Amino acid sequence: MANQMGESSTGRPSGSGKPVTSIKHPKSKAVKTWMKKELKLQQARFKKILKHMEDIAPQRDKWIATFLETIQVRGTNIDGDVRRIVAPEEIPKKPRRKFKVTYEPKDLKGIKH
Repeated sequence: MANQMGESSTGRPSGSGKPVTSIKHPKSKAVKTWMKKELKLQQARFKKILKHMEDIAPQRDKWIATFLETIQVRGTNIDGDVRRIVAPEEIPKKPRRKFKVTYEPKDLKGIKH
């Protein structure tokens, strides 16, 4: 029997199975239409989320700066009332890229429904 890590059973080559997405499930025309409509609605919702995330970027930068200052001055809670001050050299540098939201509309472009 194959184990949980994807290795094959004794005597069977590994990696011979098909991905789950390769299974063709029959869908009626109504279901396909509904899925397209839902996908468009979801993309619209997430575009609003992305816009909001971009709009609050200055506020988020202030929140992050306040947090980093707090852990350098007051420290972080280790256990009970025990705190540890974080040294400035332990603070990560701000990345050059934009703050990334978990979802982006371009992530759904290759999905066929």
